[in-house]
Amino acid sequence: MSELSIRHIYRWDLDKTYLRTEFDSLRDLIRTALQTPEEKVNVPGVVTLLKELTHQNDGSRAMVTFISGSPSQMRPKLERKFEIDGIRPDVFILKPTLQNILKGRFRAVRGQVGYKLENLLKVREGGPAAPETLFGDDAEQDAFIYSLYADLAGGKVERDGLFEILDRAQVYSATRASILERFARMRVDGNVGRIFIHLDRHSAPGRFWVYGPRVVPITNYFQAALVLYADESLAVEPVFRVAAGMMLEHGYGVGELANSFQDLIRRRHLDREAIDRLADEAHGSEVLEQLPVGFVERLLGRVRALAPRGRSGAGRAWEGPPDYLGVLEADRRLREKIAVEPGLFGRRQ
Repeated sequence: MSELSIRHIYRWDLDKTYLRTEFDSLRDLIRTALQTPEEKVNVPGVVTLLKELTHQNDGSRAMVTFISGSPSQMRPKLERKFEIDGIRPDVFILKPTLQNILKGRFRAVRGQVGYKLENLLKVREGGPAAPETLFGDDAEQDAFIYSLYADLAGGKVERDGLFEILDRAQVYSATRASILERFARMRVDGNVGRIFIHLDRHSAPGRFWVYGPRVVPITNYFQAALVLYADESLAVEPVFRVAAGMMLEHGYGVGELANSFQDLIRRRHLDREAIDRLADEAHGSEVLEQLPVGFVERLLGRVRALAPRGRSGAGRAWEGPPDYLGVLEADRRLREKIAVEPGLFGRRQ
């Protein structure tokens, strides 16, 4: 590890957060396993944003960790993909899926709560103390896991409460014991901040309301860049570089980016002050040369025209922590409902 001090830690999921990966069917799994590193596709804007976040400056650097549910057998291909993208994770953890199958731990093959929480605590235990930002998606339970991790780091969940959550989540007893041991040694400093959830499955953003304003559902990484800019974690130039990359490499238009901006205001993750500050700081930016002529005026003009009237100020009152047991119970009822609803060819199994 570099001797530079760590100014920030970014923790990422991989599939559906960094890579466009399909694994909903056996055919998807086989296709994903057979893909070469060159065939794997990034989520638009993710590489540019990650490079901007980890850009070295002021004698410090950012740390990047990936904890993925992909099987460990994928490591050579995925490491080659990172190399192609110019990304160098400090930590890259993959799931021991084959070992779980051989040991008959079938719940651990699909379950993510025990696996990801244990590894988040493990990496934190051996790592530096610095502010943390987390990136996941809506395909599994990233919002639940990341929020619980943040509340453990903030001292908002006690041991008995954690035990009951892990028990209700059906985490294997050995994994549960490991998590509780690491929790007992955990540094409590409340330094876990934003949690971004990429809406790969187009989940309704309201689904994540229960986790409080710390969790921001995003449809693309221009939205993540805007929120980080509003948080003063990212300067204006990187925001425009993410926009330029999405327009030039992925075909986004000014209208789509404006709609993404306005969507954050409508959901109260940004306020009108962000528009005014962006307009002021955009003047003279060399990055604008990479964007279409009049980009800022067209972008902000459309955002102002669409922004809700009569309401200012982002955020909402929130005390937290979420009702984790209630969320698990709601998820259980939803799974049972899906299981009994008739599918196209009859009753689902």
